[in-house]
Amino acid sequence: TGTAMKPNHKILAAIVVAMVFPLAASAQEDKVEDEVVVVGNQSISTLRKEVYKAEADFYALYNTLNDDPDYDVKCYYETATGTHVKNHVCRANFVSASYAKHAARNGNDLSRVAAQTDPAFAEKTAIFEEKLGGLVNTNAELQAAFLSYNEARTTFFTAREAR
Repeated sequence: TGTAMKPNHKILAAIVVAMVFPLAASAQEDKVEDEVVVVGNQSISTLRKEVYKAEADFYALYNTLNDDPDYDVKCYYETATGTHVKNHVCRANFVSASYAKHAARNGNDLSRVAAQTDPAFAEKTAIFEEKLGGLVNTNAELQAAFLSYNEARTTFFTAREAR
């Protein structure tokens, strides 16, 4: 586990930054009280599973609101070639299609080079970010799911660093 963020996490982090400032200002205006959540002594494994569940719930709701199947996101576990370690990933369909196209051309080498070989990839990524951000900012239920996911991630990383 490195410190680099996955591409979807970078997108979500950008959305958090875009949302935090308006939410913080709104909370001050409305004088909303902060809520303190006590996690207790949950294991790192349990906290990780909660992150994965919150992420899957977020994307499941996003998929119901999204109008283009190319930008739907599927979460699953994958095992990289040469290892037995399963990684939890969530990818938009256009990303998976780009990886598959790259693998077909390059003998199943599923490297991240796939993004560089598809000229439409950058454009689709920008559209995905716009769709995701727009839906999060305009749909209260999706916003709540996103904040729940972000809270689970923060709790996990804080607990992992403390141990």
